[in-house]
Amino acid sequence: FGLTLPPPADLGPDRRADLLPVLCIIDRHPLKGSHAVLLNRRTGYLLGDLEQQAGEDDLPPPPPRLGAFMIQPLWFGGTSSGSNQESSSSSGLDMLHQFPMTDGSKRLTEDGLFWGGDPAQAQDDLSDPSLDRVYTGFDFRFFVQSTRWLPLALEREIREGTWFCASVSKEILFKPRDRMGTRRAKPLWTEIMELMGGKYLDIRNDFYSDDAPFP
Repeated sequence: FGLTLPPPADLGPDRRADLLPVLCIIDRHPLKGSHAVLLNRRTGYLLGDLEQQAGEDDLPPPPPRLGAFMIQPLWFGGTSSGSNQESSSSSGLDMLHQFPMTDGSKRLTEDGLFWGGDPAQAQDDLSDPSLDRVYTGFDFRFFVQSTRWLPLALEREIREGTWFCASVSKEILFKPRDRMGTRRAKPLWTEIMELMGGKYLDIRNDFYSDDAPFP
């Protein structure tokens, strides 16, 4: 995940916490392995950039005209291209979202977090008057690539302490962390560790102490 060397100490704890990978598990299968997306790595592109940048920097082909999503960031989901995997749409993009009416999407959580589906169809249905609330492009996250493990590899890493497991609400995952004006948003890793409390809060506090080494 790009952490081959410790970042400079002068980055400060919030910036270093931003570098700690936070993943959403999409699927775990005893024979096929595990599939997840990284939630806190932006590519530097917006969806609206894809039409101009198609064919450059290994980006996917431009999606159909998706005016509702043009200002949404394109997120880097991991190091697996997924070229031999079935994508959620013909555009080559995958999406994590809160929109229950998307055809072909997979429900991940009881509180209404979904994976996959057709972005064009979702855009068309945003204006459906029967919806329980107003949905916008900010209820969606779009990803290129993903993170995959061989069978039982993720479980081994969890036992070894590489990952902390948490059940996190969609409100926390979709909280806007880069649209707060002059206020600095709390890193996703930090907020999750604080909400988990107990030993995880102790780990967070140790990480934020002045003399804490980078993990």
